Amino acid sequence: MAKSATGLLRRLDQRPPLLQGRHDGARRSLATAGEKYVRVKEAASGERSPKAWTALESSVNELVSKLEKAGDPMVADAWLLLARCTRFQKGRRDDTLAAYVNALFSDRDNVEAWSEFLEYICSAAHVPTLLDIYARVPMSVRPSLVHQFLAVSHGADRHGGVTARGGARLRAALESLAESQNDDGTVAVLAADRGLRAEKAGDVDDAVAGYRRAVAAGSTDAKVADRLSIWLVKQGLHAEAAAVLTQALSRPPEAASTRERLEKRLQRCERALS
Repeated sequence: MAKSATGLLRRLDQRPPLLQGRHDGARRSLATAGEKYVRVKEAASGERSPKAWTALESSVNELVSKLEKAGDPMVADAWLLLARCTRFQKGRRDDTLAAYVNALFSDRDNVEAWSEFLEYICSAAHVPTLLDIYARVPMSVRPSLVHQFLAVSHGADRHGGVTARGGARLRAALESLAESQNDDGTVAVLAADRGLRAEKAGDVDDAVAGYRRAVAAGSTDAKVADRLSIWLVKQGLHAEAAAVLTQALSRPPEAASTRERLEKRLQRCERALS
């Protein structure tokens, strides 16, 4: 799996194609094929024709060809659908990987394709390959994927194939990569996770260090702000607590109770400072 993926990933280092065409007929057929995919996938194994996947694959292959010739950006969705068809067929691993990579080559911002590609790769997780993948994920997409990578590192994904040691190595390498690329969003998520887990384990010093690193990287995570500001207020560090809370409230938490709790603590810090 790793060897096949590594070779295919080099395709994403090439300039993406210029897709500005449109093929309305193929688009309509693609929508119909997508509906058929759902029906085939959800059908009980005894009710599904033995040729259901291959028949659907054949029709989607034709749509890929039509959309590519037209230069239609929907070809990315066609490649993604093709990957979904082949992944359920025995012995089609490399074809599935290639289809996912072609989908990403056609649309680097396709979050669904990145997420499914990662999930598929993790059926035989390999830390260096996961890093190779993350290095190629556009900055605009990383906020949608970093938590998935984090779950994989903790063995909390569907496959659970990464060991504790491998997961720690993956998180450290992801943070190093993110720092080298000024990817504060990833650094903030990783540091926040480290802080929360350290606090749960009873290591307050490491927890505070993680929370502070997350805030310095721009985190607006309400849970981080809540936990860190409680500790800061106890230490009499009202100015730092106020800054942490103000940063978190710049993107108000959805839960009204959480928002009100942070706002009240901020008011207490401001009164203490005045």
